[in-house]
Amino acid sequence: MSSISSIISSNKSPEEIAQQCCRFFDELVPTLSEKESHFRDLLDSILVDSLTVGVSRKVISYIVTTLKNLPEDACLQFSGILSEALKLRVMSFEDQVTEINTHMASLYEARKDYTKAATHLSVIPLENSQRNYSKEYTTEMYLRIAHLFLQGCGPAQAELFLNRASLQMGPGTPPQLTVQYNLCYAKALDFRKKFMEAAKRYLELSLEPLLSSTKQTELLRNAVLCAIIAPAGLQRSRILASLCKDERSQNFLFSAMLNNTQLGHLITHDQVSLFEKELEEHQLEKLPNEMSILEAAVMEHNVLAISHIYMSIRLENLAYLLRVSQPQAEKVVGKMIAEQRISGYIDQIDGVVFFESMSQPWDEHIDVVCNKVNNVIDVLLHHEPAFTKERLEAYKC
Repeated sequence: MSSISSIISSNKSPEEIAQQCCRFFDELVPTLSEKESHFRDLLDSILVDSLTVGVSRKVISYIVTTLKNLPEDACLQFSGILSEALKLRVMSFEDQVTEINTHMASLYEARKDYTKAATHLSVIPLENSQRNYSKEYTTEMYLRIAHLFLQGCGPAQAELFLNRASLQMGPGTPPQLTVQYNLCYAKALDFRKKFMEAAKRYLELSLEPLLSSTKQTELLRNAVLCAIIAPAGLQRSRILASLCKDERSQNFLFSAMLNNTQLGHLITHDQVSLFEKELEEHQLEKLPNEMSILEAAVMEHNVLAISHIYMSIRLENLAYLLRVSQPQAEKVVGKMIAEQRISGYIDQIDGVVFFESMSQPWDEHIDVVCNKVNNVIDVLLHHEPAFTKERLEAYKC
């Protein structure tokens, strides 16, 4: 492009060069969609070392303002080219990089292209900025980026920005940002398939007074979903009990599934099919054994339920109840026994699974209380035998 080259190489003042470059761009705008290569050449010419940074900034700022007023598709196309051209000179054009990438992020977010929105926001220099952003603003931006990555199903990138946000947080962090961080962290745990931890976080957040009642209900729903597909065991039973006690959980379409799971009933194929429609895409992924996360969770739950019904069961009968092959049933039971989620052993010679009752913590607490009561009665019998016997007879003890 000889014309722009001649403008830049002329002996005119920096102000005049900046004005002529802007006029040249104005002439290019009406046919910009047909002249992408000309636009790239223009940027290359403006960003050459021979042109002062002051002149380059003025021209780039003018281009940014003009691009923001173009139709959305054209704006995104050429703003992307500009953002790419400035990538290696972010610190020299920080204001322009921030403005154009923030605008592009808003457009992509409106289009529900969350990954691209997050990617453009992540280009903005926050910690090494010449603007000296406050910790609160930096934290807010990192959390916004993490949230967008999570909406775009990018948990790995989201976790990176969550870690950055956590480093900016402290005792003075506003409660709203703390809640926003906890929301993103719960979702990240959900994506990482740590469903038990995610369920606990969701349940806690469903009681957060800073959130709307609609958001609280959504979080409670997420807690129920994660709890049901979490690995069967004592921890899962505890959180299921907490969820069943919450009256709001009975309003969900899958409340019957929740109640059956909490009560330790066998879950049927029809219940699974209905519940499966409520799960998100990442919760329906296949495991290495080709079973879905839900199928594996239901199978483990049914093993736990069967262990409460039978003291022993043949592997072939267990496989029939679980609707899987005998080797697969044996593998699942063995894994649960090894992880101490159920108590028992497998007689591989006779092909029989023997279940043993697991001591529940609340049973142990009851034993402790009963022993203490007995100790008190013994002391009373020693010091006041007549009175104590009278009261015991009155209570038919």
